[in-house]
Amino acid sequence: MQSLPIDGLFYSGLGAIFIVTALLGFWIKRWTKQVMMGFYTLLATSFGLFFWLLLWFQEATRTTFMGTIPWVLNSIFGTVLYLIFIGVSFLLLRRKHQRT
Repeated sequence: MQSLPIDGLFYSGLGAIFIVTALLGFWIKRWTKQVMMGFYTLLATSFGLFFWLLLWFQEATRTTFMGTIPWVLNSIFGTVLYLIFIGVSFLLLRRKHQRT
């Protein structure tokens, strides 16, 4: 028996990807002192994990017999959330620290 539906697991995985890759990107930025190195690390790892999550979601929905329209809508909404995450991460990584 499953505690969350498949789409709930999809969004939980998406959130976990956001947290892990954001922490990794900010750590790389701090370690190398290069904004773009942190962003490229965040972009590469999050893209790979997001692609893997979409493949998992497709296989999981196939075994639970979820319809095509819910799968497409969840995939599109997940992709929109991913693109928003990339944009916000880029802006946060570029932010200058102002000391008062």
